[in-house]
Amino acid sequence: MIGVDEVGRGCWAGPVLSCASYIYPSKFMNLPKINDSKKMSKKHRREIFVSSSTFSRSAIGSSTVNEIENLGINASNDLAALRAVILMVQNFSFYTNKNLFFDIFIDGNRIPSFDMFEKLFALIRNRIKIYCIVKGDSKLMSIALASIIAKETRDTIMYQQHLLYPYYNFKNNVGYGTKEHRDMIIKHGITKIHRRNFKPISTIFCI
Repeated sequence: MIGVDEVGRGCWAGPVLSCASYIYPSKFMNLPKINDSKKMSKKHRREIFVSSSTFSRSAIGSSTVNEIENLGINASNDLAALRAVILMVQNFSFYTNKNLFFDIFIDGNRIPSFDMFEKLFALIRNRIKIYCIVKGDSKLMSIALASIIAKETRDTIMYQQHLLYPYYNFKNNVGYGTKEHRDMIIKHGITKIHRRNFKPISTIFCI
């Protein structure tokens, strides 16, 4: 059972990240309190993230800003999820030397369109079955953990971008739309990590 969740879908800047996570069955009785990352404090979320390797296995997939602009956000989101799932499947295969079968539980009500990435999907097509769980990050612990790991990983990436582009306060808004972020776009223009086809950037600059 692999839980999958994404972060960064609605941002104005930065990549979209997806995490696939697997919790070791032997560790379920002594797990820390895990919940949807949006319902946890930053301190608690960070603690879970740091300790997660002791009770779980995870893999991260991402789609770049360039991919988001060219493929659209839905396809880019699906590509990030597919990359994370492939890494997880390959990780298990490497350590077990077996062709295991995986149930993939994805947060939301939409089956991802993995078929459009035919060559990538062919690597795992016959080894997975996909299920959608509405509000899965509040119902399934592996999805909740995936949401935490994805969030913490992306926040770290955006902090690094903040060091490159301090005007935009990426360390706090992590690329999401805020009044301050909009004001800085108007004042300083856009960076290489801004999604030019996202509103309000597309309307501000008439791209």
